[in-house]
Amino acid sequence: MARVARILLTLLVAPGLSALALTVPASPAQAHEERPAGFPDETGKRPKFLGYDNARHRVVCRPNSAKRIKAMPPGRAKQRSRRMLDECRFGSIQTAIDSIKRRRTSIYVLPGTYHEKKYARDKRSYYCSHLETESKDALLSAEYIGSLSSPDTGAQEGTNGESNPIALSYADQRRCPHNLNLIAVFGDRTPRNDSISCDSKFCGTQIVGTGRRSLDVIIDNRFSKLNGIRIDRGGGAYVRNLTVQQSEFNAIYVLETDGFVIDRVLTRGNDEYGILAFASDHGLIQNSEAYFNGDSGIYPGSGADLNADNPNFEVTRYAIEIRNNSSHDNALGYSGTAGNSIWAHHNDFYDNATGIATDSLFPGHPGLPQDHARWNHNRVFSNNSNYYTEFVDTGICAKPMAERGYLDGTVCPVIPVPVGTGVLIAGGNFNSTDHNWIYDNWRYGTMQLWVPAALRDDYDPRHMYDTSNHNRTFKNKFGISPSGRERPNGMDHWWDDQGNGNCWEDNEYAGGKRTDNFTFPVPSCADGGSVFTPGAFVKDAGFLSCVEYDRNDPDWRHPPGCSWFDSPSRPGPRAAAAAPVSAPTSAPATSGMALAATPLATAVTGLLLLAGLRRRQRAA
Repeated sequence: MARVARILLTLLVAPGLSALALTVPASPAQAHEERPAGFPDETGKRPKFLGYDNARHRVVCRPNSAKRIKAMPPGRAKQRSRRMLDECRFGSIQTAIDSIKRRRTSIYVLPGTYHEKKYARDKRSYYCSHLETESKDALLSAEYIGSLSSPDTGAQEGTNGESNPIALSYADQRRCPHNLNLIAVFGDRTPRNDSISCDSKFCGTQIVGTGRRSLDVIIDNRFSKLNGIRIDRGGGAYVRNLTVQQSEFNAIYVLETDGFVIDRVLTRGNDEYGILAFASDHGLIQNSEAYFNGDSGIYPGSGADLNADNPNFEVTRYAIEIRNNSSHDNALGYSGTAGNSIWAHHNDFYDNATGIATDSLFPGHPGLPQDHARWNHNRVFSNNSNYYTEFVDTGICAKPMAERGYLDGTVCPVIPVPVGTGVLIAGGNFNSTDHNWIYDNWRYGTMQLWVPAALRDDYDPRHMYDTSNHNRTFKNKFGISPSGRERPNGMDHWWDDQGNGNCWEDNEYAGGKRTDNFTFPVPSCADGGSVFTPGAFVKDAGFLSCVEYDRNDPDWRHPPGCSWFDSPSRPGPRAAAAAPVSAPTSAPATSGMALAATPLATAVTGLLLLAGLRRRQRAA
C-alpha cells in the first residue's frame, strides 16, 4: 500500500497538492460491518395491509395495557384494542413471532412499552458466543460491507474466548438471531441454496400496533442490541403504527427483502439510522416520522439496481417508494449509498444538518455507482442544524450511549456532512430533482460533486469519471417557501464542474436571481446538458479532508481544512434580478476532453486516489 501511495504522489505535479496530500494522516475507521448482500430476483410484490381482523393472528400485551386502553379517547382504536385484550396470550413480540405456524400472520401489539427483556438479555449458546472460532458459515474478511472500508469484523473479545462479531453470514444470523437484534424475522429457511427469496412460514409477517398513534406502542431497545427490528429476507413484511427507539445501529432494518411496507412508524433517538432498507425491492416507506438519529432518518441504500443498464433518463421501474414522511432533526433527513431506483415524493426534510443525500462513496455496496433516483414534490428546508459543534465538540457524544440524551434531542453525527445543505449528490448518475421547494438552507440548496471510482475500490481507469453524469434539476422553487415567502439558500447550486449531461433549468429563484458557482454556462437539458470536464480541484480540495472525520477521536472531530462543520450564516434577502435566468443553449468553448489531459486534472485524480487509499489504511 505504501508503494502505491508513493507512485500516486508522483502524479501530483503541483507542489501545493503534494503538500496537501501529505498533511492528511491516518485516523481510525468507524463502521458497522455487514455480510455481502445481493438483489432479490424481482418476483416479489408490495404487500397489502391485512387489517385488524386477520384470522391468522397473535395478540401481544403488557401488564399495563388494559390501563392504557382505558385511558384512550373513544374511537375505533380503543374499541379494537379492548376487543383484542381478551385474546392476549403473549407478553413478548418476538415470542409471538416465533409461534407463527402459517404465512401472512398478523402480530397485533396492544398499547404499552416493550423492552423484550428475554431477548435483550439473551443468554447465548456456546456456538453463538464463539462465532469468531466456531462458525460453520464464517465470512471471509474480504467479504465485509461496512460504512467505511475496514478489515475489522467488529468482534469484541471477552473472557473464555467469547466473541461478538458484527459481520455474520445469513446462516449465523438465523442460528443466533439475538446476537445483534432485539426482534428478528428471518424468512429464508434454506440459507445454503442459491436463492435469497422468502420460503418459510414467516413470509408476509405483519407487526401492527393497535393504538391510535404510533407512540401508543413503543419498542425501546435501550441500546441492548444493534437493531430494534430486523426483517431479513422476509418478503411480504409489513410494520405499522408503532415506535422503535434507542438502537445502536438501526431502529428498523430491512435486508435482502422483496416486498415490504413501513407505515405510520416513528423512529427516534437511534445512534445511526431510523429506517434502513438495503438490497431490497418492491418496498414502500410511508406516513412515518424520524428524528434524533445520528445518521439518516430514512436510508434506502443499495436499492435493487433495476436501471443499471438503462442509458435513458426515464426509469423502467422504481424499487422503493418513499412518500408522505417527515424526517427532521437528524444528521441527514434521507441518505443512501448506491440509492438506486428510489422515488421519494411529498416528504418533508427539515432541521437536519443535510436534507437529502445520495452517494457512490463507500465500497462493497451492491449497485455502485448510484443511479436513477427521483426526488420530487418534497419540501427540503432549514437544514442548518450543527450537531458537530453542539454535541460532538462539547464532549456529549463521548459519553456512554445511554447517557447522551438521545431522546432529549442529542444527535451525534456518525459521518461528515456539509451543514446547511438541501440536496447532496456525491457521485450519482441519472438523478432527477424536480418540482420541490428547496429553501432556507444556509450553505447550498443543491450540491453535486464527482466521486472517483477508486473510492469504491474500482481501479479500472475507464471508470474514473463514471459518476456525476446526466443529473437534472428542474422546475423547483429555490429560496421560496410554499406560502410564497422568500427564504433564500446560501447558494442555490454548488457544482465541481465534473460530468456530462447535467442540467439545471426552469427553476424559480428568490428575487428572480439564481446563484451558483459554475465555471462555465451549462447548456439546456434538450441540448444535452453539460459537456464533460473533470472536477475542478480548487472546488473539491476544500472538503477532501472531511472524509477523515471521526467523532470518537478528539484529533479528528474537525479534520484540518474541512469547513463542513462550520455553521453557515443566514443569507440576506436578494435583490430582484433584471431578467429571469435561463439556461444557455450553447456549449462552453473550452473542450472538456482537453481539460482532462491537463496536469491539474492528473493532480486531482492522484490526490483523490491517495485520499481513498489513506482512508482504507486507517484501520490497518
